[in-house]
Amino acid sequence: MEKKVRRPVAARSRRKPKGSGQERREEIIAAAKDLFMTEGFTKVTTRAIAEKAGLSQTGVYLYFPAKEDILKAIADKTHDAISAAFDRALAKPGSPRETFRRLIHAYIDYGLSHPAEYHLTFTVGPDALTPIGKVFSRPLEEQAAGARSFVRFRDLLAKLAPAGVMGDLDPMFAAQILWLVGHGAVSLLSTRSHFPWADKDTLVATLEDVVIKGLAAPKIRGG
Repeated sequence: MEKKVRRPVAARSRRKPKGSGQERREEIIAAAKDLFMTEGFTKVTTRAIAEKAGLSQTGVYLYFPAKEDILKAIADKTHDAISAAFDRALAKPGSPRETFRRLIHAYIDYGLSHPAEYHLTFTVGPDALTPIGKVFSRPLEEQAAGARSFVRFRDLLAKLAPAGVMGDLDPMFAAQILWLVGHGAVSLLSTRSHFPWADKDTLVATLEDVVIKGLAAPKIRGG
């Protein structure tokens, strides 16, 4: 009687079964984001990203030619999310002063709620690697995501300007001041967790009070 030869069972592939293009793209971004934060952007390779995402390296290249392109995709999603947060703040009912506070808070709240995305966008992101000149006079639809979110913020401030919430400041200048304040708050609170901060909600609310009162106060020119 012929003896049957048992064939070895093939090792199961660690690669994920094929899915939709958008699903694959999001999986690559999620894997890269985690690696960028834990290992550092400069140390991470596309091979490592592919392995974490359960894809071949070629599979990653189908969506992103280089890891810098993944970083840009993360930054674009962050800027679009911040723009959406601004729009939600404006859509809620309230006085111009209340809306002004919500706009300031929307930026800080997003950064503190999404520290990885914020850090990769504003500290490691495309502008940090290769600074890109901004021309804000171009139409909004022609702007990159980062410029669009800033222009959106400036335009929303311009709508509130007639109510005097920013004193006599030009909306572009006010937007820059508020970005300085917001970025400083997010950066310190998210990267200096060992510092004995007071209650964060109280800190942020008080900061917003100081900024709102300061911008609305009469300006002293010269001197």
